[in-house]
Formats: sequence, structure tokens, C-alpha cells
Amino acid sequence: MSSESDIRKLLKMRADLEERTEQLQAEIEDLKLAMAEIDKAIVKQGFQQPSPAFQAVKPTELKPEEHKQQGTVTPETIADGSSIQAKDGTILGRIQVDDDTIVFTPREGLTFMTSTPPFQSFLLDRVLANMRTSDETRATTGEITLEQVLSYEVEADGETIKTLTVHNYSGERRLREIQSSLRWSLDKMYDKMRRG
Repeated sequence: MSSESDIRKLLKMRADLEERTEQLQAEIEDLKLAMAEIDKAIVKQGFQQPSPAFQAVKPTELKPEEHKQQGTVTPETIADGSSIQAKDGTILGRIQVDDDTIVFTPREGLTFMTSTPPFQSFLLDRVLANMRTSDETRATTGEITLEQVLSYEVEADGETIKTLTVHNYSGERRLREIQSSLRWSLDKMYDKMRRG
């Protein structure tokens, strides 16, 4: 018979899995939107029905100008800043990439707190901390240098988030993962803010 402590652990595991599932579902929705836009572009170029080969094109294979047309985040499209939106379309802030650094700034008038879940528990402790740990392991084997290890910092006024900066994100795949995780986390935080 399970103890109360075991049950609490299982409930926590289930909640964590549910959070991760929702985050992945949000990412899948982003990818589906990207594929739909690609299909539209293909039809405009003269194909009446995109073949399966064309339907399988990934957003990362788009040219930079096509990313801009359909809103996919790449280093090129967010060099000048790109908005992070909630599910209802509300702009939550802007994300900007400069070299190998990502900077997120909340929209003026929105107060995101470091203590509001899932900012610390998911975005910082699970996503970014895991990436940093992975890089530290790679650094110990000589695959990358210590200077290339991902790091991040939160500038806050008390608990109010001013900026989140990620250094050494290293590549478009991680950029997409960080952007997607950030969007999902902020959307959850915004939902909690609206409910009071």
C-alpha cells in the first residue's frame, strides 16, 4: 500500500508530465500552422494539391523571407525583435536575438512575477537548467568550451521580471525550443494573472 509521500510524488510527476504535454502540444500547433502556410505558398506557386513530400517540409527548411511571411521564429526574423503572443493573441512581450544571445522583455503594462508558475519550475529549472547541464557535460568531454555553455539570467525588480537573457543558446533548434517554452510559460502566467 502506497504511503502518503508516495502518492504526493506520483501526483507531482503527473502534474509535471501534464505541463510538458501541454507545452509539446503548443509546439505542435505552431508547427502545423507553419506547414499550413507552406502549403498555401506551394499552391500559389502552381501546385493545386501539395504532394506528401512537400507537406513534410519542416519550418526550419524555409528561406528567411518565407519565415517572415508566416511568423516562424528564426535568428533572422527576430534579430529586430519578434512578439510573444498568448493563445488569445495578446502580445506578452518581445524576444530579440543578437549573435548567440536571446533577450525577452515583457510588454509594458504586464507584470510577470518570478514566483508565478511555471516560470521557475518549468522554464528555468526544467528547460534552461537542463540545457545548461547538457552543455556542462559536453564541456567536460571537450566537445565544447566552457565559454560556450548555455547560461541565463533574470533581471527583476523585486519579483517583477524586467528581462530574461539566455547566452549561448547554440543553434536554431534550441532557439525554437526556448521560444516555444517561453511562449507556453508566459501564456500560463498570463492566464493566472487574468484570473487574479
